[in-house]
Amino acid sequence: MSNLKKAILQQLFKPTFISFCINPFFWGRAAIYLSVKKFAPHISGKTVDVGSGSKPYKDLFKKVTEYIGIDIEQSGHNHDTSNIDLFYDGKTFPFENSTVDSLVFFEVLEHVFNPDEFLSEIARVVKPNGKCVVTIPFLWGEHEQPYDFARYSSFGLKHLFNQHGLEIIEHKKYLSDFRIFPLLVNSYIYTISKKFLPGLVAWALIIPFSFLNNFIGLILYMLPKNEEMYFGNIYVLKNTKTN
Repeated sequence: MSNLKKAILQQLFKPTFISFCINPFFWGRAAIYLSVKKFAPHISGKTVDVGSGSKPYKDLFKKVTEYIGIDIEQSGHNHDTSNIDLFYDGKTFPFENSTVDSLVFFEVLEHVFNPDEFLSEIARVVKPNGKCVVTIPFLWGEHEQPYDFARYSSFGLKHLFNQHGLEIIEHKKYLSDFRIFPLLVNSYIYTISKKFLPGLVAWALIIPFSFLNNFIGLILYMLPKNEEMYFGNIYVLKNTKTN
């Protein structure tokens, strides 16, 4: 059972051809994974993963000397498969000022009710000139209810980061091509099927539609990009504040 859970997590966060065939969220997961992999070399030293869950991308960060996962106990998902080192109160990170070399969080900011407080904590604990790699969804449905509070445009995020001394070093909008449409259609089919049909029957409908839509995305993703409609953002940030 432990190996099965590990294999499922592998397909969820680091999708392969198996996931392409059966996972309705393949294109979204693949976009996040490849984006994090691309920017992972920026992260080094003592690193904190906020909202770490199962630490799905830990092995991408080859330069870290210590990798600490923190999360809150009460959230929109259970922690059965989590690998959390420290629970915290959701407000104050359990670290002294300027004691963290790097920090990461993935698909977390939308679950933070007070982003100013959250980003202030990042600027407090990360050393001056320390780096952060973060992903934030833009076009996606509500999830982990009721702990889903916001969606941010790239302009809103730039404003938030600048307010807290987090300089944008690199920025990429991921899944800004045709594949966003098969992903959204798959999400619709998944949500409706799970709501109205029993488990195995729902999956009997979800899997073939997912494969078909994933394949359509593969064929048509070379169409021109539209960076006004995209799945999410990834940023490399540098802390310019001194504590």
